[in-house]
Amino acid sequence: MSLPRGEKKNKRRGIVVCGSYGHGNAGDEAILEAIVAELRRSAPDCELTVLSRSPAETEKKHGVKAVYKFSPLGVVRAMLGAKLYINGGGSLIQDVTSSRSLYYYLGTIALAKMLGCRVIMYGCGIGPVTRPRNRKIARFIIDRFADTVTLREDDSLRELRAFGVERPRVLVASDPALTLESAPDSEVDACMLSLGLDPHGKYICIVPRKWPGFGEKAAAFAQCADEIYEKHGLETVFLSIDHKNDALAAELIARHMSAPAHIIGDVLPVHLTIGVLARMRAVVSMRLHGLIFAASQGVPLVGVSYDPKVRAFLHYIGQNSCIDLAELGRERLISAAEAALSQWGDGEALKARLRRLRELESVNTQEAMRLLGEC
Repeated sequence: MSLPRGEKKNKRRGIVVCGSYGHGNAGDEAILEAIVAELRRSAPDCELTVLSRSPAETEKKHGVKAVYKFSPLGVVRAMLGAKLYINGGGSLIQDVTSSRSLYYYLGTIALAKMLGCRVIMYGCGIGPVTRPRNRKIARFIIDRFADTVTLREDDSLRELRAFGVERPRVLVASDPALTLESAPDSEVDACMLSLGLDPHGKYICIVPRKWPGFGEKAAAFAQCADEIYEKHGLETVFLSIDHKNDALAAELIARHMSAPAHIIGDVLPVHLTIGVLARMRAVVSMRLHGLIFAASQGVPLVGVSYDPKVRAFLHYIGQNSCIDLAELGRERLISAAEAALSQWGDGEALKARLRRLRELESVNTQEAMRLLGEC
């Protein structure tokens, strides 16, 4: 049966999502979980395909079709069947990790557009891109091949404009992970008990990350934890966001401590991670999503910035409690932790700000659906 004249048969019906997925990082998996949930609510008839480092794990965890992200044939096939390509949230457009990572994500943006997809960069962070050549490449690719860019905070907007990007539609929203909720109290209680923690105990949480210069600062983290235990009776819980090195960083701090320390070395499911952080009196975190998860529960925060994204998020939510890793010392960290603890139980202002950011997060999905509707 032939189609009526003037009508085109469109076999495209899917959405492809690409990000730093399947690498064992709870922050990135939280972003994917949030994106998938939003897409299922807004476009239930569209097949979702995720480009992942560990496709089988991604399929099991998120209930989506997944393709190995470094399989050229698999990636092309997925894009040829898709209407919309989502360059997922997180810090993908940066060259601090490596230029190769930057080129991969920029290259897939260009490829998706050339293969006929609409392209959205979704709730993303921009930068730092430090090399002049990389900045020129990023500007060219984003300007030419992205249809819409939604950003997670104002600093990313300033960085994108500094690149010279002008053509795409650009909007500031917020991080997709802000929409995620805690696990029920009963599940959090059971989780904490299984980890040897009193569900109603008094704790401060440190979320560390191995990073150049961290080793020299481990003693300052330990001295802060010891001081907080001596003055307030709070034991320290170390929580891992990334399975590869967060526990190693925690062990390095714990070696210098005399106070009790509990290291959660395995990465917990996102909703349990949020639930455990909600039980803390304060959270000191190098990891951005440690701050995001804690902030969503109104827990007082101290950020330790190894990357501009940490300070940018805290600034965006109206918090000034951030210390650059290079400038971190015992007294400064203790002072910041004490200030955070003084705010415990008074998180309504922070929760109100976060409610507004959750509303802004809907911009990400609205823009994705607008592009999908144009296909």
